Amino acid sequence: MARLSDAKISEILQSVDIVDVISLYLPLQKKGKDYKAVCPFHNDTNPSLSISPARQIYKCFVCGAGGNAFTFLQEYLNISYLEAVKKVAEIGGIDVSELNFNTPTKKVDEKLVPLYTMHDEANKIYRHLLHTKTGLAAHEYLQSRHINDSLIEEFDIGYAGRDNQLYMAFQNLAYKEVDMVRSGLIIDGEHGAFDRYRDRVMFALHDADGKVIGFSGRVYRSNTDESKYMNSPESEIFIKSRTLYHYHKAKEPVKKAGFVYLLEGFMDVIALSRIGIDNTLAIMGTALTNEHMNMIRKLSNNVYLCLDGDRAGQSAAIKSAKLLLEHQFNVKMIKLMDGMDPDEILEQFGEETLRIALTSTMDPIEFEIQHLYENTNMANHEETREFIQRSCQLIANMTNPIDRQYYIEMIATRSNSDQNVIKEFWQSLQTNKVVRQPVISPVVRNDYKRLDKYQKAERHLLFYMLHDKKVCDLYEQKIGFMFDDMNRIIASYIVDYYRTKEKMTIASFISYIQNTKMVEYVLEIMDENLPEEVEMKVIEDYIETIKINTQAKEIEQLKLQMANELDALKKAELAVKILEIQKN
Repeated sequence: MARLSDAKISEILQSVDIVDVISLYLPLQKKGKDYKAVCPFHNDTNPSLSISPARQIYKCFVCGAGGNAFTFLQEYLNISYLEAVKKVAEIGGIDVSELNFNTPTKKVDEKLVPLYTMHDEANKIYRHLLHTKTGLAAHEYLQSRHINDSLIEEFDIGYAGRDNQLYMAFQNLAYKEVDMVRSGLIIDGEHGAFDRYRDRVMFALHDADGKVIGFSGRVYRSNTDESKYMNSPESEIFIKSRTLYHYHKAKEPVKKAGFVYLLEGFMDVIALSRIGIDNTLAIMGTALTNEHMNMIRKLSNNVYLCLDGDRAGQSAAIKSAKLLLEHQFNVKMIKLMDGMDPDEILEQFGEETLRIALTSTMDPIEFEIQHLYENTNMANHEETREFIQRSCQLIANMTNPIDRQYYIEMIATRSNSDQNVIKEFWQSLQTNKVVRQPVISPVVRNDYKRLDKYQKAERHLLFYMLHDKKVCDLYEQKIGFMFDDMNRIIASYIVDYYRTKEKMTIASFISYIQNTKMVEYVLEIMDENLPEEVEMKVIEDYIETIKINTQAKEIEQLKLQMANELDALKKAELAVKILEIQKN
């Protein structure tokens, strides 16, 4: 079969009018020479998507989404680039029946082949052992958790025996011992090599293409003091920042449902699968990364965030929602029963209760106000005042009067205060111009016209990180943090970008971040009047300045906690933390 040439792709693109393509999916309004539509790529109410027939492009001036007819279909339908090209060809009446639209198989680095094959072999061995006499107790445990053989097959669940079955099998298959250790499946101990996992139920972890890249081993016996879960260490093929549980099987279910449930762990994914819900992903207890969000965006821009119902889980949900909103996702929050996760709700209360919980969604701001309320002693005047202040700051920039009134009423009810008092405080935030961005809201730039030395150090370091991977590596090794929100986000994007590339081109980096505000800010940084080449001593000075500022802020926060802490032991612990920071 022939492959598509650049000329053929150009012919296909020119065969259609982008207005005709987008109008198949969105209602358009003609405004002068261009067309307008409500943007489908973020939570939009006013038409912010502009379609230009003259330039054959679309652009959202709110979320920054843009491109041509191919990219619109690719993003809107969550399909591959080649599938989008084929669909445009069909719309334009171009015959492509003889052309090869098969996606080329990704070439695997030869150095990684043994790691992939060993994980595949380990998965087969673990699955086999689960159905033998050796794995009988582990199999009975899974059955007691209502994980039947169909689910065991679906989710690649197995059992690691008590002996070194894996190591012996790898020896028989003539794998090099150095590769066994590289895989993370075998440990090179003082008295010889041995299996990392022993006597555990094994859950296979897959990459986006479905290849096994790691495992999570769970204890199943009650009479043990071992850690409940043991996850594979990071390796050349298992990188947590690029791994989402169930991603390889969630693509079609997410596309069909139009949104994704983002969960905390694989048992929650399996619990939802038990009731027929498969548009699910799990972050495996780690923090969301830019790479995670890029992966999620390929499936859907609509995320239902459902982390554990305990205090830590709800706090993590708030942080995750903030990140998702910063990256222009549409986010809904699911508040679970206190201290419970979806798997526990299903086990204790049944399917109907879990389904009700999953459909009871909240706006992120409402979720955080409720979280603040539940962790505030309303009998204490100081805590009540802080609740009102923090809640009002969450709605400080809210322009929709209907939404604002809804939240003012909520804050008044929760704090048992008069609505007029809440309105008065909210108005004082506007009058005094002390509004801060809500904890959960898209990040916007601060006023950078007057910069202190710490802000300058961060911006100048970003400038050199954009120009030189060595500077980025030094940043990651020595500090890996910036105090300013926008600077920190840009820095994390630069770090992620360099993971797969040795050199930076600003054009490709702008395509990589795909965020209007960030793009504008990056271009502003690139306009800094700085020499492109600089001595590493200057870079180290920037890093030291940032580190000093970060430590000062940490100490300031700890001292504030000490002032409000009544427990003498906890005060002492905070004092020790302050001393440790000062020593560093």
